[in-house]
Amino acid sequence: MSEVTATAMQLPDFVDLEFARRLEMAEMILPDCVEAIRRYAPHEPNAAENIAGGIAFFGGVKYPANQTVGMGLNGAVTADDMDRVEHFFRSRSVASTVVVSPLADESLRNLLGERGYRIAEFNSVLIRRISTSESTAPPDGLVIERVTPQTVKPWMQAIAKGFSQDVDVAEEIFGGFAALPGALAFLARIEDKVVGGGGGRVIPEARIASLFGAATLPEYRCRGVQTALIARRLQEAAQACCEYAVVSTMPGSGSQRNMERRGFRLAYTKVVMTRAWPEASAAKDNDDGH
Repeated sequence: MSEVTATAMQLPDFVDLEFARRLEMAEMILPDCVEAIRRYAPHEPNAAENIAGGIAFFGGVKYPANQTVGMGLNGAVTADDMDRVEHFFRSRSVASTVVVSPLADESLRNLLGERGYRIAEFNSVLIRRISTSESTAPPDGLVIERVTPQTVKPWMQAIAKGFSQDVDVAEEIFGGFAALPGALAFLARIEDKVVGGGGGRVIPEARIASLFGAATLPEYRCRGVQTALIARRLQEAAQACCEYAVVSTMPGSGSQRNMERRGFRLAYTKVVMTRAWPEASAAKDNDDGH
């Protein structure tokens, strides 16, 4: 081992293949999550399949994250594996989407190139060590509460409205987040009004806490809502003996800036690759009224 490599391996938070496998679990819809989502919304056509070390998930034609995560992190990906991925999505009339970690086996990249996949977007994976003494004191007048069956509706509404300036997402999408095992679903109140919320999940086998789905109503921004929601989720993760928190953002976005201000740092950047089918595009056009 060279001196440079030996030094790198001793660095705190060095992201090697083993660590990447843990971090990618943050975006995987694992079997226990699928069952929880099905119980929450039994009418939705949810489906998941383990393929080449990753998990393909389908949450409905309009679900914003129909994708495969984690492929190629446990060895080579074969043409048969890609056939299974493509059948999984094409049979459900949505594009085949594969989230590619930079540490994935090169066979995955080669197969995606051969099959005409295009780059849809990039994702920044940010990490932060969790302290055993995370502080959670919110600003005066701001209350952070765990989401309950009685408050899940206003929580969903607040998050969906908070996202609406950037992306139009149906509020029902977020309900399943609160039903996940180990859910880190919290809402924020100001003067008894739900003004924002955030989701997440503790993944004990990886000792990580995944944070996602956080938004604040536009008129209540710049009042410490997101900082308080992050702090509360980190405290819960510390109590669950998590070692790291992980979040995925768009590169160079306000979300990435805000997370870095709160102690997160870039672990690596992933690329989202997609291949659309003519029938899926036609179905989308019909849904959009074209």
